[in-house]
Amino acid sequence: MEQNYLPVESILERDIDLILLEELSSDNSFCEWFIRELNLPSLTSVNGTWKSISDFGLGETDLLFSYNSNDKKIFVLIENKLDTSFQNEQFNRYIKRADEYLIKKECDNAFVILIAPKLYCQNQSDFENYLTYETISERLIFTGTKRNLFKSNLLQIASEKHRRGYQPVNSVPVYNFWHSYWLYKEENYPSLIMKKPDIVPHNSDWPMLYDDRLKNIVFYHKLGQGNTDATFKNFSEEVEFKIKKLLPGWAKFEKHNKSFSIRVFSGKIDRTKDFYEQIENVNNGLKNLERIRNWIVKNNNWLQQITVLKNN
Repeated sequence: MEQNYLPVESILERDIDLILLEELSSDNSFCEWFIRELNLPSLTSVNGTWKSISDFGLGETDLLFSYNSNDKKIFVLIENKLDTSFQNEQFNRYIKRADEYLIKKECDNAFVILIAPKLYCQNQSDFENYLTYETISERLIFTGTKRNLFKSNLLQIASEKHRRGYQPVNSVPVYNFWHSYWLYKEENYPSLIMKKPDIVPHNSDWPMLYDDRLKNIVFYHKLGQGNTDATFKNFSEEVEFKIKKLLPGWAKFEKHNKSFSIRVFSGKIDRTKDFYEQIENVNNGLKNLERIRNWIVKNNNWLQQITVLKNN
């Protein structure tokens, strides 16, 4: 019967904070792996990690990790979430704190990331770069020490707690916006495919669109950011290189954790406000998504050739 007992009854966010604080403070191999997984500049030495840092009157950073990449000092601002919702403007305050560190020359580059259960990461649309509890748990298992196996178990308990408790709740104003967005797209941009909205939680800020001709490419309209992205998933480095070389001047290349995007800024949109008051930016976004899509279709022959070679 003792084998059925859990080592702890419940896990809280502060418990995960301390696990991450210990790993980032004491294990250089974990730090190197952490940086690689997030596709951040390579690590040459670690400066330190600090918990609950409040700077510039702009809220709190759960964990601040500092390291050197050759002669550059890097800050990584980490938001850890287990099951609570984001506070109002929380992501934007992270971005502002990162910008302040750069302005005050406390570092040469600063990145904002989220660490949370996989389901949480997939159902939020603020942090583009994130690392899941499940991925960290697998890393700790890989190292195989008794201490790390114990910490991996705690992360698994936290992930399971989130899975059991997650129930998407429809937000009426956000649903109304998304439904109007879908209707407008159906009438004006029918060649871009979008699922009709059903339940739309409050945090839902990235409508996803598709083109059946383009496998492993997702079109995102990132409303709050104002960005319109075509995101390439599971493509080779050859494709990345080719796109960077051929990319037209009206778009830019964005590298993510395990994917990359062609991006055009189209104007910020507030999903909680009236759709028709923001219809100009909505139309700009859809027009730019169609423009990006058409450019990809025009160049799709070489994309298919490289993808086939990769799969072979």
